[in-house]
Amino acid sequence: MKKKFLLLFGDEFKEYFSLTARQKVYVWYFCLSFCFLCITDDSPVWAIAVVILNFANAARLIKKVPLNIKED
Repeated sequence: MKKKFLLLFGDEFKEYFSLTARQKVYVWYFCLSFCFLCITDDSPVWAIAVVILNFANAARLIKKVPLNIKED
C-alpha cells in the first residue's frame, strides 16, 4: 500500500511516511481540528470557544513536526 501511494503521489508522501507515529497523530489531529472550525453553524458560544481552543492546541502541537518546505 505504501508503495502504491508513493507511485501515485511521488515525493509528496515521502516526508509523511518518514514521520514518527506521534508526529503523524499530530498531523491528523491538526487536520481534523481545522475541519471542525467549519462546522460551527448555529452552535452556542461555548461550543465555538471549545472548537477554537482545540484548534489552538492542535496548532501548538503541529509546531513539533518538522516541515521541509522546498522553494522552487
